[in-house]
Amino acid sequence: MVKRLRAELSRRLGAVSEDAAFEAEVLLETVLGRDLRLREILGTADVSDGDVEKLNRLADRRISGEPLQYIVGEWEFCGLGFSVGEGVLIPRQDTETLVEVSLGLIRDIEKPRVADLCAGSGCVAAAIKTARPDAEVTAVELSPEAFVYLEKNSAKYGVAPILDDVLSPKTAGRFSSLDLITANPPYLSAHDMTEISREVAHEPRMALFGDDDGLDFYRIIPVLWRDSLSDGGYIAFEVGLGQAEDAAGLIQSAGYKDVGIRPDLTGRDRVVFGRK
Repeated sequence: MVKRLRAELSRRLGAVSEDAAFEAEVLLETVLGRDLRLREILGTADVSDGDVEKLNRLADRRISGEPLQYIVGEWEFCGLGFSVGEGVLIPRQDTETLVEVSLGLIRDIEKPRVADLCAGSGCVAAAIKTARPDAEVTAVELSPEAFVYLEKNSAKYGVAPILDDVLSPKTAGRFSSLDLITANPPYLSAHDMTEISREVAHEPRMALFGDDDGLDFYRIIPVLWRDSLSDGGYIAFEVGLGQAEDAAGLIQSAGYKDVGIRPDLTGRDRVVFGRK
């Protein structure tokens, strides 16, 4: 029964996914449990009519263009599980590069103070806190819809969530002596927004759109938050395709030193950083 369901789900999901077999397995595990493979081996993977109905409903949602992550309600990032859903940006493997670079920047700092801006689900903040339990990590997010998930994930991983606008001088003024500021800000340009996939279009526009050229947050945050950093403190951003040089130039023009660019695992420039 499970084998037949798996094949049927893969066939249906092939219309919207390049990895239909994987997505079919995720939906099966969501409904039947993550021990599904073991239960199949033991011959205890029973499937009720209710389970079949639920699987079909989830498949219908996916075929309509809803992201798999929203349907499942949880997604992995840096080996950690995060609650996600409508209204919050989905954690992506590309962003793990921001975590890796950030941890390198604070490697030699005892009890570092970190603020993650445009925090969304809180995946970056939580991954840093998990790797550095001694760190004091605060996550700032403006969207009330996303903040629901940020609060839940922050409680799980020991991060302090704040609902506020990172582009407000009042918000920046709440922080001082930070050793690191991280951000995966909205960076899609007006042109980019016309070419996003049906799945990405389900994600919140305010987490995607970075004004006409996609660079607004890189212009504002390095200047606005400069006084919130300690001397020698770092700022690190994720950037979009083709934005690294421009973003690095904006950080440098804001007075930061040792500005650098790091690629992700695919070789695409993904993170820019600088030191106050």
